[in-house]
Amino acid sequence: MAILSVNAVVLRQVEVALRCKKVTLAVPGREGVRAGQFCHLLCEESTDPLLRRPFSFWDVRESTPDEMEVDLLYTVVGKGTEALANRRSGDRVQFLGPLGFGFRPSERSTWLFVAGGVGIVPFYHFAKQAFAAGLRPRILLLFGGRTAEMLYAIEDFPPLGVEAVAATEDGSRGTRGLVTNLLEEQLVGLDRKDVMLYTCGPDRMMDAVVRIARRERISCEVSMERRMGCALGACGACVVKVREGDEWRYSRICIEGPTYDGDRLVLE
Repeated sequence: MAILSVNAVVLRQVEVALRCKKVTLAVPGREGVRAGQFCHLLCEESTDPLLRRPFSFWDVRESTPDEMEVDLLYTVVGKGTEALANRRSGDRVQFLGPLGFGFRPSERSTWLFVAGGVGIVPFYHFAKQAFAAGLRPRILLLFGGRTAEMLYAIEDFPPLGVEAVAATEDGSRGTRGLVTNLLEEQLVGLDRKDVMLYTCGPDRMMDAVVRIARRERISCEVSMERRMGCALGACGACVVKVREGDEWRYSRICIEGPTYDGDRLVLE
């Protein structure tokens, strides 16, 4: 699959929640985007911020034979995302992508998406892409956040045919507690051989999901979130420990991930 390096045009920005936005870009080209891949954007035409920022794809649509519309859901947390949040309709941003390896659809009948914070982003595209391909698993989204306001765009999933269940640490929506506790509850009564786990979010949450998957002998794919300097494997800034036989090595997430088999990860 080719990588596009183009100027994309901002079509619109909408506010999804407090400090959470969705930007829609018109991207020249017709490259297929696999759910779980990401793009690297230069959010401002200046040297501050100097580096591009990585963003998972929320949705991708073909708008014309030579152009696609890309939705990116993001939270405003630093200079890069603040610069992107200030871009207006008609502004241009440098787009590099699609990058990395995405999720692998499973033949199992039940898919559990376990997400925290903006880890929700790749799952909308994944569910939409799976159903468009004719796959018909039962998909259950387990989404955790500190408060109800951090359950970004959870309402968008049921119209796709995805069941959505929430956990909040303050109890403001759904089950009070961690999303991993919710996962334990949802696994009760499920045949482990019929279940596939996919997870994306904070490292501690994903480590806990992988530990549960290993204990229950459930297959699991993990989408890693990291700061990325180049997104081309040159700088070595985004790495994770993976098993290599009886040893381990550092894997560059931008070119070998961001999606990994949970069994390969070396947990701290």
